[in-house]
Amino acid sequence: MHSYKVYCDESRQDVGKYMLLGGIWIRKEKGWQFVNDFENYCRDHIGLPQPLMHMKWGKVPTTASGKYYEAYKYLVDLYFSYNNNNDMFFRALVTDRAKYDCKHPVYYGGDYESGFYNLYCQLILYWLEKGCQYHIRPAQRPIKKAFEDDRESLRLEALKDKLNHRFAQRISRSYKSSRLLPPVLTVEPRPAKERRIIQIADILMGAVGYSWNKEHLRSNARKGKLALVKHIASYLKREDLCFETDWRDRRFNIFHFDTDKTK
Repeated sequence: MHSYKVYCDESRQDVGKYMLLGGIWIRKEKGWQFVNDFENYCRDHIGLPQPLMHMKWGKVPTTASGKYYEAYKYLVDLYFSYNNNNDMFFRALVTDRAKYDCKHPVYYGGDYESGFYNLYCQLILYWLEKGCQYHIRPAQRPIKKAFEDDRESLRLEALKDKLNHRFAQRISRSYKSSRLLPPVLTVEPRPAKERRIIQIADILMGAVGYSWNKEHLRSNARKGKLALVKHIASYLKREDLCFETDWRDRRFNIFHFDTDKTK
């Protein structure tokens, strides 16, 4: 039985055609090893001061040269190295903002957070496996309150219950056992500035969103971002990251949540 940490983040809730959520699945015992491998390389081989700054897609350097760009590039390299050993996986959910209404009056009762966390459920649910345990760690965020005592911890507890309930429904179709334990043990927020693995989720998700939203076609497209997208795509033998994968793909999974197909 494997135990995983799942570090998640979101992007483009209010801008661009496509909104994204992204998650990194990493075996629980490998988390600090990954972080230390990265930090040690940056110190010993790149010569960057420690502790290293908060890394995210919005901070990718302007050019594809210099020490800080090399750190972003190595973070991608390290992800694929761990992925090759089946220790770490990435999944992005892409949805058209014009077609998915987080405040849908029928599906979500006008409650934005209900619609938003449904996307997190879609991102995670079908990657839950029988016999495994999961600790979900979304990036901390201010919620849009629907009632006076509304708070993030309540929303995350509801997400945990929903994931476990939906998982039980899905598994019961194949297994007639009442002794299956809920796979999601905890869902707790973490500040992105303090979690390197949330940061790589943000960077990989940002690169996907960059391609899907066609930002590479802008006249002022940042060369550092263009280079990093190309670098990620080269591992996948692609020209860019505007594509979909089979839901079972564990190399670099991109799931287009097309609401036209789910109604």
